[in-house]
Amino acid sequence: MTKINTFYLGTFYKQVLEDKWLIKASRDVDYTRHDPIGRIVLDSKGNRVGKVIDVIGNVQNPYALVIPITPSPPKGELYVEFPQRSKKVRRDRR
Repeated sequence: MTKINTFYLGTFYKQVLEDKWLIKASRDVDYTRHDPIGRIVLDSKGNRVGKVIDVIGNVQNPYALVIPITPSPPKGELYVEFPQRSKKVRRDRR
């Protein structure tokens, strides 16, 4: 079973392009190290609400573009789901 880590993404900002959400992302996260593109977005209760398709804006004011899974916009804080990779076991070759 894979362990799931969650990182704070931000809060809902507004609905754009008729069917996508713009999320005001946290500037404290390094988006090059923790790339959220293609990851599942969770609400504060742990329910899956969408999937990140892009991170736009500059470093000081980043935004995440999300395809919604649920019909209504989320309220409160949003998180990104990162499955933890399993460590490779090195076998002794003697």
